[in-house]
Amino acid sequence: MDAHRLRRVLLDLLGTVRDPEFETLTAENWADLAAMAELHRLGPLLHKRCVEAQAIPAQHRSAWQENYRAARLTAMALDADLRDCVALLEAGGFAPVALKGAFLARHAYPDPALRPMRDLDLLLPKDEVLAAYSLLLASGYSQLDAAKIPLEQVIRLEQHMPALQMPRGSVLELHMRVSELAGRLEYATPAGNEAALIARAVCVDGLRFPDPTDMLAHLVTHAVYGHRFDCGPLLLSDVHWLIAGHRIDWSRFWAEARSGEWERGASLVIALVRDYHSVAAVPAHGDEPPAPRAAILDLARDLLLQDYQAKKFARTAAAMLTGGWRHVLRRSAGTVAADGADSTRIDRRAEGGRLRWTLRQLGALWHDLRNPAVREQVRQLAQFRRWIES
Repeated sequence: MDAHRLRRVLLDLLGTVRDPEFETLTAENWADLAAMAELHRLGPLLHKRCVEAQAIPAQHRSAWQENYRAARLTAMALDADLRDCVALLEAGGFAPVALKGAFLARHAYPDPALRPMRDLDLLLPKDEVLAAYSLLLASGYSQLDAAKIPLEQVIRLEQHMPALQMPRGSVLELHMRVSELAGRLEYATPAGNEAALIARAVCVDGLRFPDPTDMLAHLVTHAVYGHRFDCGPLLLSDVHWLIAGHRIDWSRFWAEARSGEWERGASLVIALVRDYHSVAAVPAHGDEPPAPRAAILDLARDLLLQDYQAKKFARTAAAMLTGGWRHVLRRSAGTVAADGADSTRIDRRAEGGRLRWTLRQLGALWHDLRNPAVREQVRQLAQFRRWIES
């Protein structure tokens, strides 16, 4: 079975609409499918969906069960770390808002273990984030990697501060934005309204989160525009469980999608959720646009399971194909910039200088492009950019 069909089998396994056709899968196919699942943190969900599916090899069902057990322990540890961090920040006079997985795992999914998280994300107003970051550093948190540009420039140009390791080992990202600034990436990104999101935040079980409509908007813009779907199929489960358990103000959602120019991405995500979790899972609304054509839905299915490890160079090559030379040249020069903002430059001396860094990047890009699967990913990303920005 080719990679295209194998991705469809995995997506059907995760969905709640169709029984996947896996009778023809070979042992090699199952190994490839399990590797995709591992890459995208899908083991716990697959365990719950397939615990009694005898047609699935026992070794994979057993591995997914172990993933689930490990995810339960991790979920408890992350919840404790989140509460400790929020308490520390609140004692310092801050009022952080927890983003995405912290809410979804505990208050949308039926079981927190089904929604694994790589890290915790907290949002603060831009003018407070440096003081909050300094407080955490002074309280035993440590910066995982050296900042490539001064922290004041990070606040001005980036989405979040450099990641922090928490005292018990979890990873925290302190955000001042919910999306990248326009011009920061090699493709267009919609502007975020952090002030409105913070003002509308709701308190649940002692923690502050975006209200469900803002949460849905953030899931869409983050996955489609910020990451070109490389965050994986958990997006569809996130949206499914969020809508299933919480009231969405659909009029506001679609109005903001139109005004913010992310309506296409929203209609694509909603269409995919309906395909894998039934039309009844997402109520129709008179303000929503027509669903994208079938070819775009199929393209998005592939991008949901794209090669995560190759994404960096695939995105760079796709930008080159679609005229994004300005961004590529800017990266090679170490320039960090956004539309309407003064740029700054990364010091590449520790990496051998700008020329040596650029040559290494070009060599890695050439190596990756020799792989037909990566070339196909580049083509798909370029095709998706043309559609989403047209």
